Amino acid sequence: MNSAVVYLIGLVVGALLQFLFTRYLDNKKHQRDLRAKAYADYLQCVSEHANLGHQKSSTEGRQLGAKTVDAKCRISLYGAPAVISAFAAFERLGAATITQEQCGAFTEMVAAMRQDTLGSSSVAQADLEAVLLGVRRAT
Repeated sequence: MNSAVVYLIGLVVGALLQFLFTRYLDNKKHQRDLRAKAYADYLQCVSEHANLGHQKSSTEGRQLGAKTVDAKCRISLYGAPAVISAFAAFERLGAATITQEQCGAFTEMVAAMRQDTLGSSSVAQADLEAVLLGVRRAT
């Protein structure tokens, strides 16, 4: 009888620990997914701004502006500190990719997003800038 009680207690404790551990991992995965989605949405908006050239006063331009603000807000909520710091540096420079300094800040922001979502995945800054901004603009 005594060993049955110990066995039952062990079973309950094991199930409880498994539940708590699974819940913790699911929560971490959900947070990671929210961050990655916010980063991807912002980069998609940047791409649309660059490629579609909507006028800000047009309906499409206002919708794209709203999508951009939404993604920026989600990044401010879910983003890693390094990403927010790099994002702020890019914003302080005007959030454009006209000058070399702005291009570098944008590339650093994307590199921070990559680091946050992929972990230790690293890529050469010049290669990332060439992919993001084109070979003519990359250093």
